[in-house]
Amino acid sequence: MDGLVFWAGLILFLLLVVAPILSIMAWRRSHAAMDELTRLRQRVTELESKLAAAPPPVQVAVAEAPEPQPHATDEADIIARVQRYRQKPPPAAEKTSPWEPAQTLVAETRAVPDAVPAASAPVQDVPPSQFSGMLSSLARWFMQGNPLAKLGILLLFLGLAYLFRYTVERDMFPLELRLIAAAVGSMGLLFFGFKLRHKQPLYGLILQGGATGALYLTVFGAFRLWQMLPMTLAFGLLLLICAASVGLAVLQKALSLAMLASIGGYLAPILLSTGSGNHIALFSFYLLLSAGILAISWWQHWRVLNLLGMAFTFGVAGLWGLNGYRPEIYLSSQLFLIANILLFGVLCVGLSLRAQESKEKIIDGVLLFAPPLIGFGMQYAITRHFEYGPALSALGFGLVYLGLGWVVLRRYPGQGKILVLAALALGGAFTTLAIPLALSARWTAMAWALEGLGIVWLGLQQRQRRMSYSGTGLLVLALGSAVYALSQHLTPLSMMVIFAVLSAAWLMAAWLWRAHQWIISHALLAGGIAFWLVALSGLADAINRSLSLAAIVLALLCASVWAWRAASQRLSWREMGFAQWLLWPGILLAILFTVQHGDRLLSAGWTGLIWIAVFACAGLLLHKDGDSLMPRLSQAAHITLFWLLLLVIGLEIYWFIDGLPWGSDEWQAGIVMASAGIAILLVHGAVRRSLWPVRVWPQWYASVGIAPLIVLELAMLIFSNLLDGAMFNWRWVPLVNPLELGAGYGLLALYVAARYLEAHRPSGWNKVAQGVPLIIAGLAFWWANGLLLRTLAAYGDVAWQVDALWSSRLIQTTFALFWMLIALVVMVKATRSTSRNSWMAGAALLGVVIIKLMLVDSAGGGGLARAIAFIGVAVLVLIVGYFSPLPPKAAVNKAEPE
Repeated sequence: MDGLVFWAGLILFLLLVVAPILSIMAWRRSHAAMDELTRLRQRVTELESKLAAAPPPVQVAVAEAPEPQPHATDEADIIARVQRYRQKPPPAAEKTSPWEPAQTLVAETRAVPDAVPAASAPVQDVPPSQFSGMLSSLARWFMQGNPLAKLGILLLFLGLAYLFRYTVERDMFPLELRLIAAAVGSMGLLFFGFKLRHKQPLYGLILQGGATGALYLTVFGAFRLWQMLPMTLAFGLLLLICAASVGLAVLQKALSLAMLASIGGYLAPILLSTGSGNHIALFSFYLLLSAGILAISWWQHWRVLNLLGMAFTFGVAGLWGLNGYRPEIYLSSQLFLIANILLFGVLCVGLSLRAQESKEKIIDGVLLFAPPLIGFGMQYAITRHFEYGPALSALGFGLVYLGLGWVVLRRYPGQGKILVLAALALGGAFTTLAIPLALSARWTAMAWALEGLGIVWLGLQQRQRRMSYSGTGLLVLALGSAVYALSQHLTPLSMMVIFAVLSAAWLMAAWLWRAHQWIISHALLAGGIAFWLVALSGLADAINRSLSLAAIVLALLCASVWAWRAASQRLSWREMGFAQWLLWPGILLAILFTVQHGDRLLSAGWTGLIWIAVFACAGLLLHKDGDSLMPRLSQAAHITLFWLLLLVIGLEIYWFIDGLPWGSDEWQAGIVMASAGIAILLVHGAVRRSLWPVRVWPQWYASVGIAPLIVLELAMLIFSNLLDGAMFNWRWVPLVNPLELGAGYGLLALYVAARYLEAHRPSGWNKVAQGVPLIIAGLAFWWANGLLLRTLAAYGDVAWQVDALWSSRLIQTTFALFWMLIALVVMVKATRSTSRNSWMAGAALLGVVIIKLMLVDSAGGGGLARAIAFIGVAVLVLIVGYFSPLPPKAAVNKAEPE
């Protein structure tokens, strides 16, 4: 009952919605065609009148033309051509309907001289593209010609089918009478349609198609539903109907007849099905219909008919297989599947090529690729319960198509080139697919990698780029299989083997592509190097777990970079030589890995020796091949290797000072400042003595190279000066302690770096270089105050707290005298060197001392310390007033002209 309601709703939708829309479209199309025909006739009349009244001078002007137009055979045509270009088209010709069949004729009358004969040419339907889709082809066929008649015959067919079912359910007439009436009516409709083939050819073809479908329905119902015909007689009658429809379609060259007959035949078992699931009868009948379509293709190439048969066959088979397939019926299902794949995927393609008249045969991509691909999906479903069933099926598909390609190549060596390539592609794809279906992901990855490499080599040898692209795609699929294998918890040794094979295949493919497609070559080269690094990590994990994994990988990487260097020189492959510089990021990643796992570097036995050997290897590479790099790359290689070395040494120093006991902050700060300062001094010493590798880029080493050390030194000098200097229970000795010694190294190193920067300042760094001495002087002043404060606190027994230090009269008086002394020295020296800026800086410090005396020292009341502070400051101010009472004149005043 639900099915009847569905079909009734569908019929109402077609009658109430689709049919009126199609009627309006047909009316608009016919009306537009009539209007266009009237405009064309008027246009032809105007052109003929203007051609007759053309003036003679136009003939002279055209005769003097150097070369006549190839389409202008006489003077009259030339005159018409000139006037046609000058003539503005009427306004009505510009407003055309999108449904106009003669739109191309209007464009022809505007631009070409053959408009007059073209106006009387019949309008023909443009054939569908060979590469258009299946649904668009079917929709185009339905909309062409007389869509209302096609819709009507389909509705009539559905109505008769339900009328038969209704009479059967209510037992209204004898069964034999119903069948005879249906057969006689169908034959009459067929005869009437055949009689109209000359008077109304399109309408007659539609009637013939509907009658053929009704005959299919009658015979199939008599056999399938009521068992009134034996199987032999039923299939004989169906074969006769199929042959008759083929003959009529081919005789009249009628696609509509073939389409409607085929639709009726394919719908008959669906509409009259009782749900018993007799797949042998169903697919035998479908196979017979498909054989009829194949027979039609022998004489006439109707692509849409082939697509219709393929859609019905595989569509109905797929829907049936979802619920109706069982392993017990494997053999019969397998035979039907093989037959339909060969029929639509091989025979229809071959016959379509035979039916084409052009020399350049057009291969139907849908018919060529859809049957094997859809068929293999069904083959997988019916063989998955067998062990290696899908794998053997894929292998069988591949061998069949490889054999077909070989047969076509032997039989049609010149014409079947595209078909051979397509068959080889399908055969190779199915053969490749058999590997993952039979083997695990790890073996699939290696097999695909080797197969892809072979296809790339064969394609480039035969100058078949598409084949080589397919091989490259297979290499990418091999990578996907390898990544999937990683998720299966591989052993380190298995991971090493898989990615080593991948790396070798990708590197060889990159070398093959290097003379043909450099983008693909570079991508494969990068992938091959990356896979080799993954393989090295697996090998390192499998060799020895007692050593650091990062150290073992680095040792293997050092051996690899020398192998890459030798290969690049031997093969003259410059791009491969760039891989040796991957040692730099490898060292960085190894350092980060080691730090993350909390391991030691240089002080860990054999691991330390490996790290030393790695840096020696990197330095040797830089010494041998650093000059071959571009200047910027060479500078980057030198500086980054120096930074990596500093990072390793700095981590070792950090781990050393981190192991010191509690309360050793001064030792830690002193060791850091002394280490950074010594490194800066060593770099500048190497620059002065022109030692390798500093002599290659001395200014870069002395500026950018030591920049991280300078930043570290500045931070340590600023923040470590806040320490109290207490070292366990030792008595404080000024200058002779780790904190002050480290600060001394730091200040000395900064001073040396500042002197070098002043002497070798880069262009545009003048302002920066001028401010460096002030920064050094400020740091020295800051550290001198810290040294004085720690000394006073240690020998005056003042607690290292802000309140206690601020309240100490000894500290306040000493700092006032100390700052005044510094101001005196700065101002006197500024007067002698005529440095106005320095004198102003000393005067500012003098002002700070005076303000401090008034606000801080006087706030504590009387006392000897305050008196000493005021007297001492006063004496120093008098000395300054004697030697440097006023700021010196600016240097620009001394250069005035006489």
